[in-house]
Amino acid sequence: MTVREPAPLVMANVAWHLSLGASEVHVYLDDPMDTVGDQLQVVAGVNVIRCGAAHWARLDGRAGDARQTRRQGLNATDAYRKTGADWMIHLDADEFLMPERPVSQIIGEYAREGRFLRIQPWERTYLTDTPPTSLFEGGFRVPYLGKLQDDQDLFWRSTPFLTKGLTGHSAGKALMPTRQGWRIGIHSPKEEEKRIRGDYVPEMALLHFDGMTPLHWMVKVLRYARLPREVVEGMLGGHRREQVLMALRRSHSPGGLLKFHNRLKVTDGGLRARLEDRDMFVDAPFDPANQIAAQLGYMPDLSVEGFDAILRERAGDLLDRLK
Repeated sequence: MTVREPAPLVMANVAWHLSLGASEVHVYLDDPMDTVGDQLQVVAGVNVIRCGAAHWARLDGRAGDARQTRRQGLNATDAYRKTGADWMIHLDADEFLMPERPVSQIIGEYAREGRFLRIQPWERTYLTDTPPTSLFEGGFRVPYLGKLQDDQDLFWRSTPFLTKGLTGHSAGKALMPTRQGWRIGIHSPKEEEKRIRGDYVPEMALLHFDGMTPLHWMVKVLRYARLPREVVEGMLGGHRREQVLMALRRSHSPGGLLKFHNRLKVTDGGLRARLEDRDMFVDAPFDPANQIAAQLGYMPDLSVEGFDAILRERAGDLLDRLK
């Protein structure tokens, strides 16, 4: 994964996937001076890469790229080419795999030659607009497989800001066999310019939090809003562009932007009933604390209060516009 996130989240993500049996975790630090690298380097199985000018020159002859998605793709392909593992997945820091049984068993049952395994996203949703206290609380929305009218029937005025009912991506992520000569994209691999076909795996979900806290989501959309328009149009889907544009209109006050967040990210009783009627809601609490502590030997601060304090320190320039 390519990260520029608070250390507790990065450490939690790494520890969780090591607990699932990952033999290697490659962490590319978008900020080469990020101090989380020092914490990661003492964890067995973790390979830390600091993305400075020399790193980018090695990958593409340039010292980085303005597009986040391009940087992620370059790094994912780099990890794919040098890993010793038989299978690999590219994740973001706010994405956690949730298998129903050991990942190796699932791969053994569903793998087919020349294809990858597609992991469906479940996106975290809050069940109330009461401020959360822990990073992982809430339920999950499952993307629908129907047409736009289904979205309009379910989400009404929020439809332009969603894709298949989700604020983030509905494509999921690819669990890929290695040593295939593929180039790795954010959601799917390619062979030269040909997109590889994948098979959905029913026994594993990708828990996508798309903002670990309400403030985290607000910082994300405000950061996108600062990018040049052509960059935003090149890296964001239509629904995310609509979120960014609305965030700009609401950014005169934290209350206005939080209200917009809650409109998209809170599933009240009526919406929950509509989602459950379509098998689009999962009430499956995610509590990885024991596994994280067992892997690290300590428990990172995964409270909303602690996480948001780091965000306010790191993104003060963005948050100033909310005052």
